[in-house]
Amino acid sequence: MWPWGHLAVGYFCYLAIVRLGARRGLTAATLLAVAFGTQFPDLVDKPLAWSVPILPSGRSLAHSLVVAAVLLTVLYWISRVYEREEIVLAFAVGYVAHSLSDLGPGTVLGLLQGDLSQLTWTTYLVWPLLAPPPYPNDSSFISHFVAFAFEPYVVFQSLLFVAAFGHWILKGQPGLRTTLYYLDPR
Repeated sequence: MWPWGHLAVGYFCYLAIVRLGARRGLTAATLLAVAFGTQFPDLVDKPLAWSVPILPSGRSLAHSLVVAAVLLTVLYWISRVYEREEIVLAFAVGYVAHSLSDLGPGTVLGLLQGDLSQLTWTTYLVWPLLAPPPYPNDSSFISHFVAFAFEPYVVFQSLLFVAAFGHWILKGQPGLRTTLYYLDPR
């Protein structure tokens, strides 16, 4: 999934949690946290796998739900001290939404139809317990971008981003005034 697709999925997932729970709603801090969470796995894994070959794949360490559970638990404990649990929740939603949405529609549909061969593409979720899948174009930023094409899934992600952005605009751009104030507090 491309960055804008992750951002849209994370935004809609966080909206659902805000609506279902007794959450305070969208604030500048929670929106920035969910946005950062939706990009976090790629910001860690891609450079460490492709630029500095430390990790075995662009979907390994930070994409792993095992690693996420440890990291999010530590962040939650810290957030309780500072009474900022909402920010960590927003980050967690974006983070987990990213990892799960990287499964892609083919894998999810295959699994729902009982095609157990699709489990091969889920192993990054439990790295380092299992090796990551053998992804094509998982060797460099250049090969990844060269393979970019406006296929239906990319178009869907783009439309999802437009819908998320449109929703944010229609809701009055929550968090924008606060962010602008901190950027220029005159």
